[in-house]
Amino acid sequence: MPMSELILVVMGLLSVAMIAAAICKNIPIPYTVFLVILGIILGSIARHNHEFEVLLEFQLTPDLVLFLFLPALIFESAINMDARLLMKDIIPVLVLAIPAMLISAGLIGVGLWVIQDFNIFHALLFGALISATDPVAVIALFKELGAPHRLTILVEGESLLNDATAIVFFNIILGLAITEHFGASDAGHAVLEFFRVFVGGLFVGAIIGIVLSELLYRIRAGVNSYMIMSIVLAYSSFAIAEHIFHVSGVMAVVSAAVALGILGVSRIPQNERETVDETWDVIALVCNSLLFLLVGVSLDLAKLYSHLDSILVAIVLVLLARAAGIYSMVPATTKLFKLPHVSMGERHIMWWGGLKGGLAIAIVLSIPVDMPGRESILYITLGVVLFSLLVNASTIRPLMKKLGFDKFTNEEVAELKHGLIQSQQYAENILGSFHDADLISRSTLQLIQKKTQQVFNLEEGASNSAVEKRHVYITALRIEMQELKYLYDIGFLQYYTYLNIKNSLISDRESLSVEKDEEDNKDVKPNPFVRLETALIRQLREHDWAAGFMARYQYLRFSQSLQRDIAGILICEKVIEQLKTIDDFEENVKQEVIDKYKKLSTRRKSRLEKVAADFPEFYLRFETRLFAKVALVAAEYFIEEAEHDGEIGSKVFTNIERRIHEAINALQPISDPAPKLKPHELIGMVPLLNGLSNDLLERISKHAKAMTFLAGDLVIGEGEKGDSLYIITHGLVSVFKNSHEDEPIAEFRDGDFFGEMALLEAQVRTANVKALKPTTLLRLTRKDVLSLAENETELKERLEQISSARKSIES
Repeated sequence: MPMSELILVVMGLLSVAMIAAAICKNIPIPYTVFLVILGIILGSIARHNHEFEVLLEFQLTPDLVLFLFLPALIFESAINMDARLLMKDIIPVLVLAIPAMLISAGLIGVGLWVIQDFNIFHALLFGALISATDPVAVIALFKELGAPHRLTILVEGESLLNDATAIVFFNIILGLAITEHFGASDAGHAVLEFFRVFVGGLFVGAIIGIVLSELLYRIRAGVNSYMIMSIVLAYSSFAIAEHIFHVSGVMAVVSAAVALGILGVSRIPQNERETVDETWDVIALVCNSLLFLLVGVSLDLAKLYSHLDSILVAIVLVLLARAAGIYSMVPATTKLFKLPHVSMGERHIMWWGGLKGGLAIAIVLSIPVDMPGRESILYITLGVVLFSLLVNASTIRPLMKKLGFDKFTNEEVAELKHGLIQSQQYAENILGSFHDADLISRSTLQLIQKKTQQVFNLEEGASNSAVEKRHVYITALRIEMQELKYLYDIGFLQYYTYLNIKNSLISDRESLSVEKDEEDNKDVKPNPFVRLETALIRQLREHDWAAGFMARYQYLRFSQSLQRDIAGILICEKVIEQLKTIDDFEENVKQEVIDKYKKLSTRRKSRLEKVAADFPEFYLRFETRLFAKVALVAAEYFIEEAEHDGEIGSKVFTNIERRIHEAINALQPISDPAPKLKPHELIGMVPLLNGLSNDLLERISKHAKAMTFLAGDLVIGEGEKGDSLYIITHGLVSVFKNSHEDEPIAEFRDGDFFGEMALLEAQVRTANVKALKPTTLLRLTRKDVLSLAENETELKERLEQISSARKSIES
């Protein structure tokens, strides 16, 4: 097809699609279903009119779907998906995407083999390709009818992952169908190949996504770079996985998109994130529009009718196999892994909403043309896809309404009530401004107000104080999230501190509690960042090679803890300020929430005051640098907006931006938070080293490394091997045995030490030592002391003397 005709056809199809989108707003038919109907009509016209035959030349091909449409559609779904919620339900999603999908494929294949006397390999081939789901129309309805967010995650997550499962399983079965040979060794190889391709794609995409995200962040890329590179990532991750590593391109796209969403796009300002989202919405709309129109154009109703009996059997088998997976494996999985219950109504929607779409058609078209039975598999696939789109997709809306998914919960009723009140107030303010400007008369104003009051009227139900309180909490948490994002945008928070606080707020949103202060979180499961951090410290704290890294890392944690408290205070003040301006909440409920935020702010302020008292010089340097940098970054944020809106020219913007960057680079770094003590004097207090000359103690002290531990950090653990002496320069630690933390053996303060016998020989720690408040210690390792003793006779003699004395006591 000449390029001019190709462009003309594509533009024509997109024009038809956009007209269809406008029509769909006024008819109860899903957009994608309407596109398929239009495609069937266009295909019939093209088959009977020579002038439109050019449409038939632009057909769906495997490469067109797999390499043009599929990467974009999968990337758009994955980058907009809440990765945290997906990970919470990753087990049921994986169960649906792998074992349930494989069971479905097996049941369909065996059913066709038994009922229609299909070749067993051909039947399994059809089962593999038709088991992949494509719930585009269903997800759109979920958003419209307000379906539970968890249901959306389950359906969309399953769709993302089982596309990869279907393609991998199909390729394995296709190889067997061509050779028509299958032995015991083939089964083992097939299983290993499946997991290699599936997990390999996940790994390849994650690596590419992480590297690209860090690169964009390091070079301070703008929103245009993020948009372009996200498109590059979608297609390159698929191609690299498929053609270079020969693993699943679908899984590579999914993991790359999730990585970019977590590590890349979330780092840019909110307005730029919205630009990226809108760009991908347009890309997905274009791909879906062309894909479903071409699905319709590809359908030849006459040939479909000739395979009607097989199509009807296949439809029944597909529905039964889908039901077997949903109604058995979902409840079994939630019960086995103690996950939240998936209701029967939600399972009904997951079953009936497992639509089939363009992927199934792309896979079936990839079957070699000369393979026997290809035409039958092709038209059965087209028939099942057509039924899925015309029947399942069209009836999912009344099914959801029948099951009550469109009904408001108590919390949604409260949200509706306050939304209507606020909307009415806004409308009346606008009308008031028109009246004040003498644009409308008082009688006209009252007439319009009467009509708008009817629009925003809600019949009063029974007042529920618990529901009201939950709604106020949700509103407060939404304000917190907005302020948190603003603080990150202006450079107040580092990225991982921002993610840590955001993770806590999401947990609070789910539990509807604002009691999230560290002092009140004893029964709350630590978030993934805290668990990872604890594991890292445990593995590295007593390794000499990691001492430098640990010192820097602990300083970073100390700074971030201060940032969290300062940000927490600012967030609390913003919540209190905005809640006071909302008049439609019950006053006593609103005041209760405000009082809790005041208490939370007070606790955070007291912690900052304690740090300022313990480390006055450090805290002064810290707050000076932090607030100076925030002021400069906020100014840069403002000037970027001004340049974007055309208020200043690019020359002026460049000059101001250069000044700001120079000022940020000139800010003095913050030194270590420990008070400037004399290390050699502290080392000399240790009995093992007491009495050595000052010169020798000075040389020993140069090998000691300062380390800071935050409150709650474990310095050494009982049963662990250690070779280091620790001297407290500032702080407080508790010594206790395992399972007896509430019964400490001792508490050590400034100038105290522990672990001194490890300088003589490697020791197994006999107790735990935990920091009770931010604590700075000097760490001296056995390796450094012995190395120094080789050239220091005084030190060597002291160590030999102590060692001989210990041996004589033990004997």
